[in-house]
Amino acid sequence: MEILKKKQFDDNITKYYEEHFGKRDSDVWFEPPAVNVRVFRRDGKFISLKSHILTGEVEVFIE
Repeated sequence: MEILKKKQFDDNITKYYEEHFGKRDSDVWFEPPAVNVRVFRRDGKFISLKSHILTGEVEVFIE
């Protein structure tokens, strides 16, 4: 197995975000802390989307 490429992470996370959260112009996106992680704020909550480096499966963390 090999580690996924940046474009694959971007595609996985974007697809997951749109399917599970729906795209909103009011979402505030932050600088990615890692190549496989994206963080945004919605309704006062910070939501992190992390794509597994080998499988691409996305995990969600809400704070």
